[in-house]
Amino acid sequence: MFLCSVCLFLLILSDALCFCFHVYTVHTFTPSLFLQVAPDLNETRPRNYVLSASASALWTEEVEKAEQDLRLAQTEFDRQAEVTRLLLEGISSTHINHLRCLHEFVEAQAAYYKHCHLHMQELQRDLGRLPDAFALNSLHSVVTPGSAAEDISSPLEAEPLKIEEVQAPATGTRKAKVLYDYDAADSSELSLLADELITVYTVPGMDSDWLVGERGNQKGKVPVTYLELLS
Repeated sequence: MFLCSVCLFLLILSDALCFCFHVYTVHTFTPSLFLQVAPDLNETRPRNYVLSASASALWTEEVEKAEQDLRLAQTEFDRQAEVTRLLLEGISSTHINHLRCLHEFVEAQAAYYKHCHLHMQELQRDLGRLPDAFALNSLHSVVTPGSAAEDISSPLEAEPLKIEEVQAPATGTRKAKVLYDYDAADSSELSLLADELITVYTVPGMDSDWLVGERGNQKGKVPVTYLELLS
């Protein structure tokens, strides 16, 4: 019984000693450990401010760089758009100018050929009048009133012209210069050489496009369009 009491007393004493040691340890070491483990807010605040400021500065720099790139791209786009607009305007004005020049060319060609046609008609009328006037002069000079009345009364009874029987009138002959070479188609025509001079005249019943030409002892019909009448 005594031993049991002693063991119980020792057990209680050991528990009390352990509790006192624990309390002492806590009161002695906890503040220092707490001071070592807990961060100092005064020390970490500047560092966090520096990190935040660096991140903000980096973000601002990136934004400014992006805005600058955007401005450059917008400037280049505006320049290209202006160049394209000017090219389109140039194409439009060039097309209009081309159409205007083409219209003027067509009008000039039409006017040119119209004037050519008018000149050719005038030349045709002049050439048509020359043999008639020449024939009238010849008729007035060689035809008697009686023979003229006979010819007028029976124009359809005229016989085909025979060159070998034609005689040159006393008056009404003219000199003519040959403009081009001409080869006679038959024995009734006279071959011509350019620039030579021949004597020409007309006779009643001859086609207005032809005259009788003489060169020395040779005689035959010659086309009016190959001659230049001189006198």
